[in-house]
Amino acid sequence: MMQIFIKLIACHLIGDYVLQSDYLATTKGNNAYHLCVHSFLYAIPFYFVLGWGCIFVFSTHIVIDGLKAHYKVVSYSVDQILHYLIAFGLAFALNLV
Repeated sequence: MMQIFIKLIACHLIGDYVLQSDYLATTKGNNAYHLCVHSFLYAIPFYFVLGWGCIFVFSTHIVIDGLKAHYKVVSYSVDQILHYLIAFGLAFALNLV
């Protein structure tokens, strides 16, 4: 069980920080294409842990980051908590835990 949590944390860190350039980070709030590219890149590491569940991760990431970066109704802390809750919840839903 702990292994899956560590893998999901690594997926989040790789997808949200390593694979996101500074350019994408600053433009995703004003450019829907850049938001989609960032969300796609974010979901790639999750494919290796969650399989096609990464599509759900991709979809929810667009919504959450859009609410944070464009509409500014979600704080950075809430953004991070939601991403982790979705990843862990999906792992439970897929019986990986």
